[in-house]
Amino acid sequence: MSTYHFQWDDPFLLEDQLSEEERMIRDTARDYAQDRLQSRVIDAYRDEN
Repeated sequence: MSTYHFQWDDPFLLEDQLSEEERMIRDTARDYAQDRLQSRVIDAYRDEN
């Protein structure tokens, strides 16, 4: 009987289910959100908008 070790960074093992193309899309969306949106979200939070 094998023992499963819980992975905090991917608890549902979704990474293993993605194709290479899906990973590229995910990474592109993440980069866009961090580069273009994150500063606007932080500013809006600070200004309570």
